Amino acid sequence: MMTCLAPAARAEAADANVRADADSGLAEIVVTAQKRGENLQKVPIAVTALSGEALTTKGITTVVDLTRVAPSLTYTVQATQATPRIRGVGTAIAGAGNENSVATYVDGVYYASATGSILTFNNIEQVAVLKGPQGTLFGRNATGGLIQITTADPKQELQGNARVGYGSQNTIGGDLYVTGGLGAGAAANLAVHYSNQMDGFGKNLANGKDVNKTRDIGVRTKFKFDLGGRTTAIAAFDYDHTIAAAPAFRAAYGEKALFTGYSFKGGFNDTDTDTQPYSSVEQYGASLNVTHEFDGAKLVSISAYRRTQWDVAFDSDATPTPALSVNVHEVDRQFSQELQLISTGSGPFKWMVGGYYFYGKAHNDPGTIYLPVFGLNQIINSIQSTNSYAAFAQATYSFDAATSLTLGLRYTNEDKTMNSSGELDFLNPAFVLPAAPYTARQHVSRLTWRAAIDHKIGEDVLVYASYNRGFKSGGFNAFALNTPNAFVPETLDAFEVGLKSEFAGRKVRFNAAGFYYDFKNIQLNTYVNSAPAVYNGKQATIYGLDADLTAAPVRGLTLTAGLSLIHARFGDFPITTTVILLTGGLVLGPMTSAKDKRLPQTPDVQLNLGAQYHLELPGSSLDFAADYFHSARWFEAPENRLNQPAYSVVNASVAWNFGANQAYSFRIWGRNLNNAHYANQLTAQPNFLDLVNPADPRTYGATLSVKF
Repeated sequence: MMTCLAPAARAEAADANVRADADSGLAEIVVTAQKRGENLQKVPIAVTALSGEALTTKGITTVVDLTRVAPSLTYTVQATQATPRIRGVGTAIAGAGNENSVATYVDGVYYASATGSILTFNNIEQVAVLKGPQGTLFGRNATGGLIQITTADPKQELQGNARVGYGSQNTIGGDLYVTGGLGAGAAANLAVHYSNQMDGFGKNLANGKDVNKTRDIGVRTKFKFDLGGRTTAIAAFDYDHTIAAAPAFRAAYGEKALFTGYSFKGGFNDTDTDTQPYSSVEQYGASLNVTHEFDGAKLVSISAYRRTQWDVAFDSDATPTPALSVNVHEVDRQFSQELQLISTGSGPFKWMVGGYYFYGKAHNDPGTIYLPVFGLNQIINSIQSTNSYAAFAQATYSFDAATSLTLGLRYTNEDKTMNSSGELDFLNPAFVLPAAPYTARQHVSRLTWRAAIDHKIGEDVLVYASYNRGFKSGGFNAFALNTPNAFVPETLDAFEVGLKSEFAGRKVRFNAAGFYYDFKNIQLNTYVNSAPAVYNGKQATIYGLDADLTAAPVRGLTLTAGLSLIHARFGDFPITTTVILLTGGLVLGPMTSAKDKRLPQTPDVQLNLGAQYHLELPGSSLDFAADYFHSARWFEAPENRLNQPAYSVVNASVAWNFGANQAYSFRIWGRNLNNAHYANQLTAQPNFLDLVNPADPRTYGATLSVKF
């Protein structure tokens, strides 16, 4: 987790999504989906954007929660690693140095680490979810799309806010944000977040200890300098440390362990394992954004360094018998440098050119898989390094006031290197069998592109069509012994038609997009010798529709809705199957075809509905909010055996705003009020049991905040 997040779009109003004026209509939303500030309704890309206030009102506190408000996005977590998917495109990460298919950016900085991408929201100006390949402007690992997070920049005027709260599971927390001037041409801000869930959502029945509880502290600060000569610089620093009694995997109900016949009987959020789950994610980073304005163009330089350390221990057999456990110590380091030259003129031709460099080094030191029931330990030391260079350009030409053509191209040249060594210890460790160390290299050069045409029908309706090519890097399996065990890049060709519209005096905003994807060399997960691994599936076809609706029918009332319809099916290629034995345990079944099976973690239908009402009272006001989210069934793996049934979640809150200028606010909130039982992640693994990582049950609490 982390406290503050990245540069996608900027909301001009205090709440660009939720609060509307009955006379002027819905507030304009400005996004930087094309690396320049533009009205959301004029951007020929499917984007869901929410301001920081909208996130608070809807109870969205982490990136995982975005599933409930961004159609076509599913965000699951595999052993505390982020595994987001947009329109069915995503990867269940397996191994240090292997990145997601959905990129996460914070204030213009790409977050490569899957553990460092699970962020907690504080000091947020806007979060935008860009759907479909963004490979031209954002690079090789934005195949599925992009999550952009923008945090607040420093201001000269001294101001801020503070918040303290208490919630279920004996959770205490608070946030502080303050900003102000440091003298002529200089300003700074500071954001601090703390949360401590002292009681777990469940118990480990094997030892009586709490599981599924989290403690998090994070700090982010920015310094903004006016350097004169039309040059500004923003330096940002952040630190975050999250410790959790997780991942607390439990066995699926009704299954029996091989040999012992064990069957899990605990509560939905309990576990029953000989290894107490533990995870620690500590990360920090620094970035420097320098902008210089020329006549007709601006030059932007973004330099950044990040380090993430992940320590995790969990029981992978999900029983109190010491059969299979995993310990990982992973350190990810990255450096990136981006240069952008962006036109600022008002003519019909808008353009940008740029270059990008990324260096990443992920060290698994060591990763250990313990199988004490067999007297065996597998120890891996691996380092996967990435050197990636890219050059990109995009231009838009407006033929007239109604019609524009956009063309973009990016060339990426990338090298990945794996250095690995390890050993097999028998009888703990009376006998040691060293694994032959190996070095492997993968070189990739790719062109990605974008072509889009848009046309305005009147002042408030835009239609567009686009064709995008994106690709995700290949890599190596970090837990492989004696062999490189490489997988190749995946490629996505995406065709999209869309509508952006406002009507009824701009009191109603309706945006929709239909899409068709040809997805090749898909990176899928499996298990080799009880270790997670990635392999390539041949092809899948995805098509569907997603839509967002916002309406302000009367003063103070805002209604929102989102819908995602996806048909995502594999082509014909061989996959493994798992079979549940009547005597207990899972075994590998025969190879079968993936043809017409559903893509993992991709429900056919998602629906979200929301209502917010602001009521003015003498000297105070009330804010009411309620949200409903529904997901259809989704499957864990290409074999389509293990699945999460359809479920729904209801959230609600009420806030009383009072005091001078209504500077104080007291909010009572509840999440998952219907106490839906559903999995955040499912895992099927041969020779053991299906694993369930439960989502949070019903939570509730109260928050007191003040603005100054």
